Amino acid sequence: MFRSIQWRITVLFILVILLSMGIAGFHLVGLTRSSQIDSLRSQLESEARVTAEASLPAFFSEDKAAALAALASSLGEQIDTRITIIASDGTVLGDSEEDPATMENHADRPEFGKTLEGQLGESTRYSLTLGQRMMYVAVPIVHQDELLGAARVALPLTEVESMVRSVTVSIITGMGAATLLIILGAWAISRITTRPIRRLTAATRGIAAGDLEQKIAIESADEIGELARAFNEMSLKVRELVEAISGERGRLASILDNMADGVIMTDRDGSILLANNAATRLFKIKNERATTLIEAVRDHEINDALELCLRTGKTQTVQYESGTAKRYIRAIAIPITHHEPGATLLLIQDLTDLKNLQTTRRELIGNISHEFRTPLAGIKAMVETLRDGVVVENEIGIDFLDRIDDEVERLTQIVAELTELSRIETGKAELVREPLDLNSLVEEVINQLDPQIDRQQLTLDKKLAVELPQVEADRARIRQVLVNILHNAIKFTGPGGKITVATRVHNGSVVIDVSDTGAGMSTGDLPHVFERFYKGDRARPGGAGTGMGLAIARHVVEAHGGSIWAQSEEGKGSNFSFSLPLA
Repeated sequence: MFRSIQWRITVLFILVILLSMGIAGFHLVGLTRSSQIDSLRSQLESEARVTAEASLPAFFSEDKAAALAALASSLGEQIDTRITIIASDGTVLGDSEEDPATMENHADRPEFGKTLEGQLGESTRYSLTLGQRMMYVAVPIVHQDELLGAARVALPLTEVESMVRSVTVSIITGMGAATLLIILGAWAISRITTRPIRRLTAATRGIAAGDLEQKIAIESADEIGELARAFNEMSLKVRELVEAISGERGRLASILDNMADGVIMTDRDGSILLANNAATRLFKIKNERATTLIEAVRDHEINDALELCLRTGKTQTVQYESGTAKRYIRAIAIPITHHEPGATLLLIQDLTDLKNLQTTRRELIGNISHEFRTPLAGIKAMVETLRDGVVVENEIGIDFLDRIDDEVERLTQIVAELTELSRIETGKAELVREPLDLNSLVEEVINQLDPQIDRQQLTLDKKLAVELPQVEADRARIRQVLVNILHNAIKFTGPGGKITVATRVHNGSVVIDVSDTGAGMSTGDLPHVFERFYKGDRARPGGAGTGMGLAIARHVVEAHGGSIWAQSEEGKGSNFSFSLPLA
């Protein structure tokens, strides 16, 4: 019951009114009692003074005791009040109710004590003689400044108590009637007041149940009316927002369901929150709800990536051959830090077809290279045979044979480089790693290419680091990388130019830099310089090339766990660098 605002208002009203009326009634009863007592005190005082004046002649009569006793009895009967006349020493000389001779001395009575001081004496107490509470008022009897005694008048408080009780009953009756009216009024007021709130509650429950068409009639312009108006505005906004969210969710669901890549969202415990159709088909997930990732995909590689992402809070990528899906998978685990803290988004890409295509391409290159080798060797042999005797005296024939020989040599180089590149890409070219001093290897390559440097009229500067640490590498293949880079620098640097070869240690790797003052490369060529068969504008004036030397260099360096890069500015030369991890 007390959960209802209506009853809380009603009970609060009742408590406040009852408290207020209780305080007022208590005060009124006290005021009535005090007023009645004051009135009684005034009456007794007047009667006591009349008695004192009437008793003066009796004090000087021959039989004072009899005269005073008769006077007290007579006056008490006339005014229906107990009258007592007391001598100055406390002896009772006359009393309208008792025989003075049998009464004890009244010197210790409080009201009598005041009269000895010439003042009005008053006392209210329980009378053992009469068996009820009495009010006593005494006044001094004085003659020519001589205190003769005291006249005391007493009345019971029965009438006062009766009147007080009557007033109390009236107050209680009035409070009861008022309380009943207040209860009814408070209940009616609170019910009228809370009626809009009940309507608002019902409408809110309707919205919670999914009925967004709720609206409350505005019946007043007060705070309740403002509340109803605000609710209607809120209902409209909620409906518009839900419709927008539903639309966005539908579009998102459509996108996810039609994506070629799989999408899986997991919580902080690895349980799947969402999986699109592609992921469900790929891993044959029957029920993605409340299923952990490892149970659904049954591949520990992707689960390890998820756990590492959750632990580090960083994006993780893994590529592996899935034994469950029988496909080659790339999985990217991305932490979600805003809307779903602790959740992870997994992007699943099926690279099987792409891998098969790459494998087919590499095998094709290897097969083509193998098939080219035999006829080229035959052509070259026949050219040499012709040159040795068949067309010796014919200058034009000799010139043609020389050209054929050059082209065959070029084709042979292309085949050799294609074969080498194919073997490196397919992992068939095994690296023979051994401790390698790169400074001595640089010296060896420079000595090999020194004749070409002289023919080109170039200056070569060596800046080799002292006590350069060794690396674990395949000497022949790193030598091939150096030859390719340095040969390009020689080929594309004009006469009078300068080439600088330097070695250094940086971030746990040995770095070799080859810079030149040649033609440089454009910003459009630079990103493609390590791609196979790519030849930029700078290659044209420097002679023919296959466009695979730098591609081979990149694959060799990366196979050693290093990296290779280039910096160039057109017209100002180039700088090629590669790094190898320390042994």
